[in-house]
Amino acid sequence: MCDGNRHESSVGMMRSGGCRLRVWLAAVMVIVTAMVWGLDITQFQAFELQANFAWGNPLRLDSEDVLKARVRLEAGVRSSWHSHSWGQLLLVEEGRGRVQERGGELRELRPWQPVLTVDGVVHWHGSAPDESMVMLSLRGSEVEWFEPVDDDAYLAAPMP
Repeated sequence: MCDGNRHESSVGMMRSGGCRLRVWLAAVMVIVTAMVWGLDITQFQAFELQANFAWGNPLRLDSEDVLKARVRLEAGVRSSWHSHSWGQLLLVEEGRGRVQERGGELRELRPWQPVLTVDGVVHWHGSAPDESMVMLSLRGSEVEWFEPVDDDAYLAAPMP
């Protein structure tokens, strides 16, 4: 995303340093986690946590079209292939999971390692076959669903 390649692999982007992406993801996850856990944080308190803004004050934007969820998936549960018009940010809190972009390698989801799938990228995600997972999801409201993920794809060995 930072080098102009809009559809670069999200995992590759995170591994390469991702310039401002890591800072943005961390800030988003702090605020989303607080909202999901029901903490009463006003827009001003949220930005007081990041008091180093220069040349202006950040404004909280309307977020009705951004959906958040905290989800528990039992072992073996997985989504069908799908894409999001806005993209999707996943963050595992506990357990292990799996994620794969169509045509890409199967990767393991681990606690506190965010995964960003950019808009329009077809992917699936789910818990590990032998372990449940609790994750946070941040996405837009539009999802396009495709076929179920077959057992061969789901049960393949994840990339180390």
